[in-house]
Amino acid sequence: MTTSQTYATHRQLPLLYIGCGVALLMQAGYLLWGAVRVPSCGAWLGVVAGCALVVVWFRARRNAQIMQDRIIRLEMQVRLRLVLPAERHGEIAKLTLPQLVALRFAADAELPVLVGRVIAGELTSNDAIKQAVREWQPDHLRV
Repeated sequence: MTTSQTYATHRQLPLLYIGCGVALLMQAGYLLWGAVRVPSCGAWLGVVAGCALVVVWFRARRNAQIMQDRIIRLEMQVRLRLVLPAERHGEIAKLTLPQLVALRFAADAELPVLVGRVIAGELTSNDAIKQAVREWQPDHLRV
């Protein structure tokens, strides 16, 4: 984990997770190959179990990411209510989850301007929003 974070360095690649997934996929493929070569009830049960492990591997991370996104949405709604003037609170509901996730890297001081640019359609992609952030707030507590 680095102490500073920028648009260029904020993405994470969970190598251990990916490596485990590759190993599970290889094992499931090997079990399938064995079941085709020498069919038996036990061999096919192994294929089913191998495929089930791959599904569990994928869903474990995906469920954690969904929960993280829900927390970020709530966090950003609270932050925006504190940072935006009361007459702009209606804009918060217009922001999509991906936009809120991209905006979380911005410092409180620049959030009103960035939200205005997003609502105006000036910043249309998540990458454009992140690249527009001048004072990057690192997020090291991600799934």
